[in-house]
Amino acid sequence: MLDVSRLNDHSRVFAQQLFREFPDWLRYARFDPYEEFEKEALLVEVPRPARDARNGLFITTSEWEVSVGFGENFHTRFGVSGQDEDGDFHGRALAFIRDFVAEKLVLVTAFEQDQWLGAWTVRVTDGGVPEQEREDGVALRIRSWKGTWDRDLA
Repeated sequence: MLDVSRLNDHSRVFAQQLFREFPDWLRYARFDPYEEFEKEALLVEVPRPARDARNGLFITTSEWEVSVGFGENFHTRFGVSGQDEDGDFHGRALAFIRDFVAEKLVLVTAFEQDQWLGAWTVRVTDGGVPEQEREDGVALRIRSWKGTWDRDLA
């Protein structure tokens, strides 16, 4: 198991907040083996609980930012290179993670044939996932953490 105290300052602060809220995820944590600049950065790879799930959630801390990704086609950043103006990027990253695993947010990925066109998040409403506009020939793949809202639109 990862010794959180050996993470760099930024990673340790975020890890303490993350694992206070999601203590079971500590078993998926390790030093980020892909990080060359900050050897003490955090990587957490959480398997998706949905059936037939191939790709899970990943969380990294490096270069004074937090990156959160899902699957092979989406990630977003909080911190230095992100859009956080008030400086509470740890709080924003945790809020994003919390909403995603609670299925308040879903991921929409657009493809034309097998070519990736883009990905974005959509907030789930009382009526479910709002209808997504798409052009002819573009397929949309909607994915949620537990699989509740998963569907493909061709």
